[in-house]
Formats: sequence, C-alpha cells, structure tokens
Amino acid sequence: MKKIILLLLFPFLVFSQTEKSNVSNEELFVMFYNVENLFDTIDSPKTNDSEFLPNSKKNWNTYRYDYKLSQIEKVFASLTTEENNNNMPDIIGLCEVENRLVIEDLLNTPTFNNQDYTIVHQDSPDSRGIDCALLFNPKLKLVKTDFIVIENPVEDRPTRDIVYVKLKLKDKVINVFVNHWPSRWGGQEKSNHKRVFVAKVLKDYINLNTSEDEFTIIMGDFNDYPSNESISKYLVSDQLLNLMSTDLILGKGSYNYKGDWNWLDQIIISKNFKDPNIKLLSAGAFQRDFMLYENKNGEIYPSKSFGGNTWYGGFSDHLPIYFKSEFIH
Repeated sequence: MKKIILLLLFPFLVFSQTEKSNVSNEELFVMFYNVENLFDTIDSPKTNDSEFLPNSKKNWNTYRYDYKLSQIEKVFASLTTEENNNNMPDIIGLCEVENRLVIEDLLNTPTFNNQDYTIVHQDSPDSRGIDCALLFNPKLKLVKTDFIVIENPVEDRPTRDIVYVKLKLKDKVINVFVNHWPSRWGGQEKSNHKRVFVAKVLKDYINLNTSEDEFTIIMGDFNDYPSNESISKYLVSDQLLNLMSTDLILGKGSYNYKGDWNWLDQIIISKNFKDPNIKLLSAGAFQRDFMLYENKNGEIYPSKSFGGNTWYGGFSDHLPIYFKSEFIH
C-alpha cells in the first residue's frame, strides 16, 4: 500500500519542483514605438504645434485625436496577445509624444485598464514640442531618472532630450535610455554630424553613470541605420550589442524609405544579456497586415496617420520594436 501512495505522489512532487523553478525565473518584455506625432488639440504657446490644431490644414480635431489613440491602442493589444502571452510590456519607450497629457490619455484606453504604469517624461526643448517618454510597470522599482540635454554648440535648433531611467528588477539593476536623434533633414550626409554628436554625448554619459555589473538597454528612433557611424563607430562598443544586427531579429525593418526597409528604430543592449543565466527569447519589429498599406507600386509601408495634410487614419509611419528576455534562477 505504501508503494502505491508513493507512486501517486511522485508525479505531483516532480510537477511542484518544476513549477517552483519556473516561478523563480523572471521575464522582461521591452518595446519602443515612434507613435508619429501624437499631439493633443490644445494650443501650446511655448512650442510650434500649430500644425496639429482644429483650425490647421490638417484639421486635427477631437475625433481624429481619439481615433489616433484607439489605433495605437490596437497595436498594443495585438502585440501583447501575440508576443507576450496577453501580458502588457514591462517597459515601454515612446517618442513623438507632445506632452504628459497624451500619454495619460493613451493609458486611459481600455487595453491599458488596470495597468499601473509609472510615466517618466518632461517637456523637451524640441521646437515642435515632441518628446520621448518611458513607462514601466510595478514589477520594476525606480532608482533614478535623468534627462540628458543635447547642447550642440554648432546647432541653433535644439533636439530632444534622452530619457534615462535606472530601475531594479529584484536584485538586478537595469539602465534604460530612450532616444529620438536629429532627423535626416537635408540628407544623411549633411546631417550626419548631428547624430554623431548625440552618440558621443550618450556614450560618455553611459561610461560615467553605469557599471559593467548592471544591465543597459538603449532604444529609440536614431534616424540612422545600424551600419551608420553614429551607431556602429561611436555608440556600440565591446560592451554593447545591437539586436538589429543579430540573427535573433525578426522582420526587415521598422521603417520603409522609398521602398527600402531598414532599422531606424533599434534596441541596443549590454552584452551581459547574453550571460549563461539569461535567455534572449525574441526580438524584432511587430508587423501585422492591419498595420500596413500597399501603394500603387505594390510596395508595403507602415500605415501612417498623415501624408502631408491628408489624413489616412493609420497608426504610425514606424513599426514598434521589442525584445523579450528571461532571467534564469
């Protein structure tokens, strides 16, 4: 009789031990999204937001603003379901948000219900008033925030601050940087020095404010590709790994320029994410048919909100990017 009892109990014991070991592991899901001009409809006297007001040529009104929020929400809902087992991201980087209000309005949409995100944001010196922001859930504890000001002495036009947040995930320290580097206005070659300058500022800041036993995540819209010198020469080093240059990455790119997909949006991580006790589970651009459109030449692009002053009612001209890792205990 004792033997029968032991045999009946044994599968339960094995299951309990396995379940316990899995529970101790910690997954981290990180994403970044350039949400393409998420402006409210209120005039801001300190910035040039006249393009996105009800009396503008874009006719940016409450209906279009609410519709834009619902479109972005739809992307988050799909990404959460298909890439993260119905769990919302632990860390969200955003760019092209006008202010804290638009972030709060996004968090008030149904998909974000019951998600207690902390918002890290401040108005940047960008003349149009578009900023970067970072959101994180209660799984992570806040240690420090900073906003890295980019003061290029040869440029009159200010650019976006880099949002920096130091977080703790149990016993691990994670440094997160959210970027939106100067645009390619005037061409890549002519504007290249602006992004090289930002890369140097960021690299110096990382060297001074982080340590090798901490984890680092650098994400954003860099307005350069992984092969451009601002990224490959000045930012990425022996301690960093650009996920968009690895075989792990899924997708052809986050942005389509004149028919060519590439990675303007990137996630760069410290190489200790490849330690034996960490699994890199997935990474890439999140792309589904409902987020895309096909032009008359048969080319596929992200479905955007506007083309000039024409409202298309899409999502964004960029695709969101993400990566998922697991800390094994």
